[in-house]
Amino acid sequence: MRVDGGLFSDLEIRSVYTVSELTDGIRLAIESSFPGFVHVEGEISNIRESASGHVYFTLKDAAAQIRGVFFKGHRRSDRFLPDEGSKVLAHGRIGMYQPRGEYQLVVHSLEPAGLGKFYLEFRRVRAKLESEGLLDSSRKRLLPRYPRKVALVTSRSGAVLWDFLRISGLRSPATPVVIVPVMVQGESAALEIIEALSARIPLIRDLDSVVLARVGGSVEDLWPFNNELLAREILRCPVPVVSAVGHETNVTIADLVADVRVATPSEAAEKVFPRSEDLLGTLRSGRLAMERSLNRQVFISSQMFVSARDRLFRWTETLYRHHQRLDRIGLEISSGLMGRMGREFLKWERSVNRFEKSFQVFLSGKRSALQKLSGRLGSPYDLFLLRRKRWESLHQRMPRGVQDHLRKQEALLRDTEGHLFRNASSMLSGWQTRWECSRDRLMRATPFSVLEKGFAILFHADTRKLVSPASLPREGENLVARIPGYEIGLKVVALQPYPEKNGD
Repeated sequence: MRVDGGLFSDLEIRSVYTVSELTDGIRLAIESSFPGFVHVEGEISNIRESASGHVYFTLKDAAAQIRGVFFKGHRRSDRFLPDEGSKVLAHGRIGMYQPRGEYQLVVHSLEPAGLGKFYLEFRRVRAKLESEGLLDSSRKRLLPRYPRKVALVTSRSGAVLWDFLRISGLRSPATPVVIVPVMVQGESAALEIIEALSARIPLIRDLDSVVLARVGGSVEDLWPFNNELLAREILRCPVPVVSAVGHETNVTIADLVADVRVATPSEAAEKVFPRSEDLLGTLRSGRLAMERSLNRQVFISSQMFVSARDRLFRWTETLYRHHQRLDRIGLEISSGLMGRMGREFLKWERSVNRFEKSFQVFLSGKRSALQKLSGRLGSPYDLFLLRRKRWESLHQRMPRGVQDHLRKQEALLRDTEGHLFRNASSMLSGWQTRWECSRDRLMRATPFSVLEKGFAILFHADTRKLVSPASLPREGENLVARIPGYEIGLKVVALQPYPEKNGD
């Protein structure tokens, strides 16, 4: 803005900043010019460590210098701390310390200057694999507990091979080890290892795991194991891969992508091969568990057999009771039938007697009437003729009436007898069917029927009684085991209780 007239008529009025505003502007300008991490190489000077654990220093070269700070929180993941005058490669962000108005390098990691290119390549490959999710722990495969065959990818010459074979021979001498010789350092080492994993390893039969091993060395010696193509080939390996490259402080890309990472080849052998003593212990535990399970099954089967035998004896008693009941019912039916027939006969006999009595009364009445009539008649011959005529008439009528009555009573008796016999036959047939079903079930459940299924029945040799929990044999006693067609003599050597255990 311009002001016309006066002393400041030709002067431009500019904005006025505070120191804080100006410092903020400079900080924003610097951070926008150098976004993200920067890598700076220079010489360390004026290095000092504060009581809080932060490290302050100056990073310089022949023409310029910049202050640096290495906070304690970042130092936890970086063991390297340079000395005065050493050249380093610093990785961090450009920032400004506003109370002093100085820009500085906030360092996140330090390493010797000569390793900078290796470190940058290592970080690039690692970041790429992480972005693809290839370093996730969920991709790690478990080693087989008892391997059938193990492949060792290492140099043919060196202590690694013999240390690995010595430990594998001590821990699991029966497990074969296939040696896949490769170069483990040099320019062609990575390609040779890739060729071994892609072409030679898949041809090995019954392979359970692969060990990639070499002794420790410098960054240049271990650099083939940071190859991105080798990392991807390890991930494609059909069996778990154990990385035993370098030592605990040397971490390679192969260590990160392998299923298992160990510090030394000797530790790899201990990780892969189980101890023979552990295997024998597992086998003993399995045998004991199997014995306990079998003994438990035998005990349960014996209890089931005893229970079935007891039920069978109870069924026999039940069948006998059914037999007695059938006999009683048969007797009741027979006695009832005969009783009813006797009653019908007595009834018929009483009817005949009543008829005879009534007929005698009738004859007596007629006789009295004839006597009265004869008193009124004059001629005895006429009376004789009259009586004879009446007698003949009565004699003709009486047999027909008696015969008709007898025929009716006989027909009624036959109908009653047939009805009784039909009811008795139906009841006897039903009881006979139930008796036959009970007999069939009893025969199927008899102790001797289970002999055909592979069981045996034990008897005391002297008393021929069944062996049961209530009649256990004594040690030294002779027993007889009955199987289909044979009897086998046995002698009790030992008798031990076998209690059932819950959860066994």
